[in-house]
Amino acid sequence: MKTLLDAAQLPASEAEIAAYAAGFADQRAAVDALYAVPEARYAVPALHFRAASRIADWAS
Repeated sequence: MKTLLDAAQLPASEAEIAAYAAGFADQRAAVDALYAVPEARYAVPALHFRAASRIADWAS
């Protein structure tokens, strides 16, 4: 943890590093739970980008 914070040039005290390390397991489990919903595996996203363009002649 300290190496990653040092590489990112983020200062952290030993107490802060200990708190981050203590909370890591819970945070990791929460992130894993986001990907553990089988019903959503093939769901289409609510927002869908379509790159096809349509030219509307509104100037005439």
